[in-house]
Amino acid sequence: MKFTRLALPLFILLIAAIGLLAQDKPKDKAEPQPNNPSFVSPAARLAAAKTALIQNAGGSEVPYNVISSGIEGWGRFRLVESRSQADVIIEVTSPEEESSSVSTKTRVGPSGRTEDSTTTTRDLSNGAIKLVVLDGKTHIPLWSASERPKGGFRQRTRSDHLVEAASRLVTKLRERLDPPPPAPK
Repeated sequence: MKFTRLALPLFILLIAAIGLLAQDKPKDKAEPQPNNPSFVSPAARLAAAKTALIQNAGGSEVPYNVISSGIEGWGRFRLVESRSQADVIIEVTSPEEESSSVSTKTRVGPSGRTEDSTTTTRDLSNGAIKLVVLDGKTHIPLWSASERPKGGFRQRTRSDHLVEAASRLVTKLRERLDPPPPAPK
């Protein structure tokens, strides 16, 4: 009887100790930790970048040319020609030029004769222009933004809107890396 009184509290204490030990799981070594000296945040990698490769990842040349010249004129990065030399890779994706299609239908009319009808459609919608900055070595995205240009019926108007949207993306990247000084109080 004396043994049972002593065994029950010891058994409960043993169960509680096992429960506490089970809650303290070991940390995974593969997961980078912010306090680990080898971990560098994406923002720090982007800020430390000195060389850049600019690539057109698809779409119209207009936004690519605007972004490329804006980054070149900024002077923040030395532009390089290969991925192996680049600290960051800047990819520009933009909507394709306007597309149009023509379809012809043939049917038998009420008089028994065949009638042809032709329909022409034009896609005037603009997709978003995307700017993605990737780490040059790991290809991990460090920063991205997109802008949707306004539409327009005339080609000149659509081009102007592509230029404006691409310029806004360059401004966003510049503000991310070189934020404007705070306004005086």
